[in-house]
Amino acid sequence: MIRIYIARQRYDAWLVADRLNQAGIRAHVFNQHASSIVGDVPCDHVAQPQVWIEREIDRERAQIVLRDIEAAGHRADSVACASCGEESPGNFDLCWKCGATL
Repeated sequence: MIRIYIARQRYDAWLVADRLNQAGIRAHVFNQHASSIVGDVPCDHVAQPQVWIEREIDRERAQIVLRDIEAAGHRADSVACASCGEESPGNFDLCWKCGATL
């Protein structure tokens, strides 16, 4: 197992793990409930939620997925849905109104 991502919040770790799993990269979230020990241990190493992948051969693809996630978070413009025409924020993957892929 290889640690690929340290999240600030539990939901960030799950979003990353889900995206990696969708890309065919087996990913797991660890330490999702460890926030209660912050202050007793260094929070940046032990108590933060972490995403780990199973295989070393997936590391490069996982890093590409992580870069794509980060780039999508910085998109500010909106996107028009091809199915219903509704505007959605640029960092959405699915239309908020009809659920179609953007």
